[in-house]
Amino acid sequence: MIKKYFFKSGTIRLVAISFVMASICLALLTPAYADEVGHIQFTRGAVTMQNHDGSSARLVAKDEQVQRGEVIKTGPRSFTIVKLKDGTRMTIRPNSSFTVEQMNAKQDSSASAVLRLFRGGLRAITGYISKKNPNGYKLRTSVATIGIRGTEFDTRLCQNDCEDENTKLNEKRDKQLEKTVARVVFVRGSLTAGAIEGGNRTLKAGSSVFEGDTLVTRENSYSIIVFRDKSRISLQSGTVFRVDEMKFNDKDESKSSALFSLLSGGLRTVTGLLGKLHPSKYKMRTSIATIGIRGTGYDLMCTGACQSGEASGLSNSATDPVALPAGDGLYAHVWDGAIEFGGQVLPKGSSGYKLSKSAKPVVLPTVPDFFKTNPVPKPDSVDVEEKSLFSKTKAEEAPPGLYVSVTEGNVTVENKTGSKLELGPGQAGYADVLGRKVSRLPKTPAFQQFDAYPMPDVQNPGVVNVKAGAIGSDDDSGRVCEVK
Repeated sequence: MIKKYFFKSGTIRLVAISFVMASICLALLTPAYADEVGHIQFTRGAVTMQNHDGSSARLVAKDEQVQRGEVIKTGPRSFTIVKLKDGTRMTIRPNSSFTVEQMNAKQDSSASAVLRLFRGGLRAITGYISKKNPNGYKLRTSVATIGIRGTEFDTRLCQNDCEDENTKLNEKRDKQLEKTVARVVFVRGSLTAGAIEGGNRTLKAGSSVFEGDTLVTRENSYSIIVFRDKSRISLQSGTVFRVDEMKFNDKDESKSSALFSLLSGGLRTVTGLLGKLHPSKYKMRTSIATIGIRGTGYDLMCTGACQSGEASGLSNSATDPVALPAGDGLYAHVWDGAIEFGGQVLPKGSSGYKLSKSAKPVVLPTVPDFFKTNPVPKPDSVDVEEKSLFSKTKAEEAPPGLYVSVTEGNVTVENKTGSKLELGPGQAGYADVLGRKVSRLPKTPAFQQFDAYPMPDVQNPGVVNVKAGAIGSDDDSGRVCEVK
């Protein structure tokens, strides 16, 4: 009994010592792949992660840690959102393979990161590394290396899939053309549209806007919209805006008319052909006053008492994103032409205020600070080829290779021969599949401009637009549904 006891004890001690030694050896052999570089924020569909050597493949879930060297793979119709330690957020698109090769997330100029995209694509908003060390953030691919400097960008390694997507997107766009009264040309954050017959859809650059649509911008968001008559509107954060009527006949402008409603929030607008040729046929309504125009550029802010009951429940944040002076109501500032403001004419450079529907308008002695320091750009500050927005598209070629489009910041695309291409906001570039050629594209490719997969900063990536964002859908009236 005693001998048996000692044998068992010795065996237990020997096994324990062996386990500890094996663990130490394993740690010494794999130090490069034991560093946490981020975590999974969201996942949908078949998303796996495996060690650098291809072993231990497993399905991933929300909040799971990502280690340096681990390879994230997404299946068809699947995507994941990853947040790295420096605050970088990325949407890894379907059929993609991605890893973080190196990361030094120190809060100083030594910070650096090297990412690798083996296949597929991603949409990224970079964190502090690209700002603290502009030359220390790189994304490598088999075709070229992307240098990242404080950037929001999309990149895609295409085979034949991108050209197929372009064909389907152009067919869809042309089918919608007759009913399209405006197009979104820029979105920062979130923009949704509610159709008059019901249902919501998410809008992005290039999306159609239809008569009867109610447009909603969320908190810390803004968007720029161009109408058929070349009028433009910038919608501010926390805004609810409705296109009640928009009819434009370019052969006979007298048969044209426009009626809009600002239900809450703010906008900046410049009138187009209709407002200049037939100003009486253009109206901007609020619950307090209807704005008449005279070939005009102006800003409106509708808050508190001005907010319409129709806006209730449509916006997560229907409050003004900047400080307002004492009191609620409707504020206006004219920066070009003149407007009729509740019976009071406001000329260029002036501002007005109206507390309620029954109150008389007041001409303010100075321009309110929230108009002076407005961070949302004027809608005419964006360079857009207006005619092409409402004409049928030509088939776009998208040969295999690397495509990069930039929304904000700057990137450098360097191919295998050392040739470099600098890209800034609104620009796009291409590197051929052999890595011998890199060139600027005339515009962002349709498959990136109308990407159905969300940017990584969306409030609820689980809400998927099943029609408006889907390739080959018949219309832009897609419902939003939540996939659980």
